[in-house]
Amino acid sequence: MSQGVILCVDDDATVVRSLRSLLGGSVGDFDIEIAESGAEALEIALELEERRQELVVVIADFIMPMMRGDELLIRLHQIHPNALSIMLTGQSDLEGVKKAINEANLYRFLEKPFDSDDLLLTIKSACNAYQSERAVGLHNAQLNVLNVELEEMVSKLKIQQEDLTRSEAKATISTLVASVSHELVTPFGNGVLTADVLVELTRKFNQEMENGQLTRSGLRRYVDSVAEAATLIQRNLRRAGDLLANFQQMATDQASECRRTFDLATVVGEIVDTMKHRLRGKPHSLVQNIEPDIVMDSFPGAIGQIVINLINNAYLHAFEGRANGVFSIDAHLQGDSVHLTFTDNGVGIASDHMAQLMKPFFSTKVGRGGNGLGMSIVANLVEKVLDGTITVKSTVGVGTTFYIVLPLAAPH
Repeated sequence: MSQGVILCVDDDATVVRSLRSLLGGSVGDFDIEIAESGAEALEIALELEERRQELVVVIADFIMPMMRGDELLIRLHQIHPNALSIMLTGQSDLEGVKKAINEANLYRFLEKPFDSDDLLLTIKSACNAYQSERAVGLHNAQLNVLNVELEEMVSKLKIQQEDLTRSEAKATISTLVASVSHELVTPFGNGVLTADVLVELTRKFNQEMENGQLTRSGLRRYVDSVAEAATLIQRNLRRAGDLLANFQQMATDQASECRRTFDLATVVGEIVDTMKHRLRGKPHSLVQNIEPDIVMDSFPGAIGQIVINLINNAYLHAFEGRANGVFSIDAHLQGDSVHLTFTDNGVGIASDHMAQLMKPFFSTKVGRGGNGLGMSIVANLVEKVLDGTITVKSTVGVGTTFYIVLPLAAPH
């Protein structure tokens, strides 16, 4: 099967015949096309475009009647933008060369009379460079497909979010969307950066091969570098896949009232991870001390909502005007119940506010980031969804602790 087409263009019939003879059987599975004028070369290029055949390399004479080589290469580049160009001439025209470099993807400039071996090595090197760029292009296309799939997922989640805006308890799905989008920047960015390095390594490798400077140790370094780059790309794509898998599970939990069996430390850890990028700029710390192997048969979406609301409440209210705040989440098993405590070393809650703390629409910051629903939602989820209890103790100037007790298995 043909890997593409190499097009030779020269107004000297003797030259094109020698080029055909030189290339025949020497450049692998590439078709060879011959043209004796710029107009004929353009016709061939258009026919290739109609047949969806790839034009890989163009070898063109610089001085030709009717249409100069640099002008031809520029027009061919408009039809086949990925094709690499090699220009042949017996005259020096630096302006024409500069124009071809800038506008026609010029790969190399060879003066006549050219050495056959040198020309053949240049053509092979150009073919290798073209295939390397195509491989990187396919990789980038795969990344684009993954990005499209992610955008489609985010679009579907936005539709779900619009349906759930009537319930403040379900609105945290927007936080998950923003968080996973932020966290995916790193693996995707690393993957693209590694692909760019791979392109540059391949370019240098081709240059050494073209100049006859390639050594066994150089080949070994290139193979090792390609293997390392492939491993890095694979690792980052897997990291992105893991993030998406975790995100899908959390989004499902938040967007539905799904009951399932889960490990408490894992669910809380995933929720905290999604909030990290929002909390990084804050001068406070978040500590988790959850007893391992607490396996619950309950509603992870509700527990996630409780964790998010209590963290937001502490960062919005408890740490106002303070630096180096500490918010800790602790959990341990006691019989058939799970005991959770959420503690901050913040400003505390005034005694006249304690009685109203769990009431809807009560907030000391209405219009300044608070809507008065956060704590009432927490109480509703604990008591009505999870069949648990919640109590609060607070000392002004010292801090606040929320005590939540939940059954290991939520009632049916």
